[in-house]
Amino acid sequence: MAAGRVHLLILVMIIPIVLVFSGPFILIWDYKTLMSGLVFLVKYFIPVILIGIAAHELLHGIGWSLFVKDGFNSIKFGFNWKFLAPYCHCRQPLKAKHYRIGTALPLLVMGILPSLIAIGSGNSSLLFFGIIFTWVAGGDIISLFMMRNLDSDCYIYDHPDKMGFYIKLNQ
Repeated sequence: MAAGRVHLLILVMIIPIVLVFSGPFILIWDYKTLMSGLVFLVKYFIPVILIGIAAHELLHGIGWSLFVKDGFNSIKFGFNWKFLAPYCHCRQPLKAKHYRIGTALPLLVMGILPSLIAIGSGNSSLLFFGIIFTWVAGGDIISLFMMRNLDSDCYIYDHPDKMGFYIKLNQ
C-alpha cells in the first residue's frame, strides 16, 4: 500500500476511533465529564505524545523480541526523517502469529485497554490518552488488517525501511 494512502487512511481513522470510545463514555457518564479531560490533553500533550510514541515503539520491540532467536538484539529502533516518524524494526523473520502479537501490543496496551478502563471509571483524561494512542496505532491496525488471511505459521519479514512486511510462505 502506498505511503500516501496509508497516511490518508490513518487520518480518517480518528473519526470511528473517537465515536467508538467517546460514545459509550458519554452514555455512561456525560458530555461534561468527557470534556473535562481536555485540560489534560492541552496541558500535557507534547510530553505525553513524545514519551508515548517512544513507549509504543518499545512495546513493538518487546513483543517481537520474545519470539526471535536473538531476542532484543534483533530489534532496531530509529527515526524516518522522510515521514517524521520513529520506527521499530525486527531484523529476524517471525511467524505471522508472533508478528501479529508484537504489532498489536501497543494498540492493546496504550490504546484499547486505557480506553476501556476510562469508560468503566469515568476518567476522561485516560480516555483521551487511549483515543490518541489507538489513533497512533493506525498503521498497526492497517498491518493487522493486511495480515488477516495469512496462515499463522507463515513467516513475516519486517520491512527495514518502510511500514509493512514481506511474506515468505515456507521457511
